[in-house]
Amino acid sequence: MQPIESVRLVAGQQWELYKSITGDSEDPLFWFHTKAEGSLEYTTLFYVPSKAQLDLYNAEYKVGVKLYVKRVFILDDAKELLPQYLRFVRGIIDSEDLPLNVSREILQQNRILTSIRTASVKKILTELKNIATNQPEQYLKFIEEFNRPLKEGLYGDFANREALLDLIRFKSTSVEGLTSLADVKSRMKEGQKSIYYITGGPEALLRSSPLLEIYRKKELEVLILDGEVDEIIFSGVDKYGDTDLKAVNKTSTGEDLKDEAEPDKAESLKPLLAKLKATLGDRVKDVRVSVRLADSPSCIVSDEEEPSMQMQQILRAMGQKDLPAPKPTLEINPDHEIVKKLLARADDAVAEDAAWLLFDQALLMEGVPLDDPATFVQRLNRILNLSI
Repeated sequence: MQPIESVRLVAGQQWELYKSITGDSEDPLFWFHTKAEGSLEYTTLFYVPSKAQLDLYNAEYKVGVKLYVKRVFILDDAKELLPQYLRFVRGIIDSEDLPLNVSREILQQNRILTSIRTASVKKILTELKNIATNQPEQYLKFIEEFNRPLKEGLYGDFANREALLDLIRFKSTSVEGLTSLADVKSRMKEGQKSIYYITGGPEALLRSSPLLEIYRKKELEVLILDGEVDEIIFSGVDKYGDTDLKAVNKTSTGEDLKDEAEPDKAESLKPLLAKLKATLGDRVKDVRVSVRLADSPSCIVSDEEEPSMQMQQILRAMGQKDLPAPKPTLEINPDHEIVKKLLARADDAVAEDAAWLLFDQALLMEGVPLDDPATFVQRLNRILNLSI
């Protein structure tokens, strides 16, 4: 396979060909050319448009790569030519080895096309990485249009997962704009074992989440994954190279943030934890002392294998009515004045109201609507009446 530098097209010819293939009046961002010779002979010419196509996220998107055999046009709507997450790519594949009478059914199991597809994906991802390294400003234009499709690739293309993780860009609590995982890893603190991220809502909500308090206090970077598909996709991605990727809204995350020099505060809070759990009943899976809170009195987290509370809301809105009722874990801040006062308070109606308010406010901070807003307001008013 010859490198792109040794396969020169006539000046301007690639742009005219692009316009004839796509009908796009704007020049593409990039183009990649390959001429393979040997056991397989084929030519590919791929373009990345400057703007995302209008149907990019429709189920019936229009395929942008056309198949030729010995320079004879065969198909222009075969989704087998490239994986779905590269559906934004436009261009041609011209094979010398496929039969001229090849059908769509044959393509689905054809070993020749499988080899061409595998090599083409590798070529596209390699070229994108080169652009990211050598033309960062141009690459940012690409990311602004096509970051989400690359994320989708993490869900199914396990062979190229590491390459995709290098190409995707992220919002962060530590830098403006977007950043790469490689740069995040280079900024990790001494002794830090994991790269942290938060999912489960729009950017403004995630940035204000109490789940980030201890990370800000310790000056640890957290990635803001606010895309609609982010939680589903990244729940199946647990490493970047040899570094763990951890969601801060999961029960297991935070254990590595414990300060071993601090005394264990859970023992002294056992009576309160039991009281809160008895009050909240089956609305929570557990109530425990938090190591991730600095300023807020409470927060909610989900088990490792469970979607976040907000994701469960989204799934229900999409029609998945058979989901079990969500049972998050409530975490309380042992150093907060509210928690200290509750510990000293006897079992009474005020303590019960406070327990529910701690839970409800944690739900609200995660963007989860309350099941019974009227009861929440009544409890809040009773507490306000006592404090005025």
